Amino acid sequence: MGQLIDKLATEKGHEVVYKIDSHNTRLTGQLENVDVAIEFTRPETAVENYKKLAGQNIPIVTGTTGWMDDFEAVKNSIIESGNRFFYASNFSIGVHITVAVSNYLAKLIQDFPEYACRIDEWHHTAKKDAPSGTALTFAEEIINNHKGYNKSVKQPTDIQRNELPIYAYRENEIPGTHQIKYDSEIDSIILRHEAKNREGFAMGAIKAAEFLVKQEPGVYSMNHLIKLPI
Repeated sequence: MGQLIDKLATEKGHEVVYKIDSHNTRLTGQLENVDVAIEFTRPETAVENYKKLAGQNIPIVTGTTGWMDDFEAVKNSIIESGNRFFYASNFSIGVHITVAVSNYLAKLIQDFPEYACRIDEWHHTAKKDAPSGTALTFAEEIINNHKGYNKSVKQPTDIQRNELPIYAYRENEIPGTHQIKYDSEIDSIILRHEAKNREGFAMGAIKAAEFLVKQEPGVYSMNHLIKLPI
């Protein structure tokens, strides 16, 4: 993702002044002439990166997943520092539209309990977190919009009433596929988003960075970048 963001940002006329990975993390604490930082790392290092960047008053765009247990602490830190922070489990415009459609479908179908919902997601074998942050976002939004579900469960073998199951698969070089299925004895309804490559994720992160530098201090998400009618 870092290499692709570097390539696309440069093609758009932006200047990439620092490229930081696990081999030169010391640079994180002494950045200069930076308008915005785009952070795609790992959940075990992301929160510390946010602290270092916020301490230098550098706006942050992050696509790292798996750190949301610390969300309230990160949010409070950003607000207290007067910084700007943009987070997303997925920067794909298509995924964001699919989430909106899924929310609408959940509202429509909640009065028909004969339809049972499940979420399946497929990613490349290098992806560490499972289920993906995007799958968890789909689940959270369905629970918020469907009265029949109050919790999500990962890889369940025995699904209980009101539980929304999520199944994760890691196969070869799959960029990312997410599927929401409502199944009954007479038919099935399937909503599916399939990424063809990672370019959409990288371009979405760049658009988020361009958006963030123009905003007031605060915490932002894809709902702020893309305003949908549903």
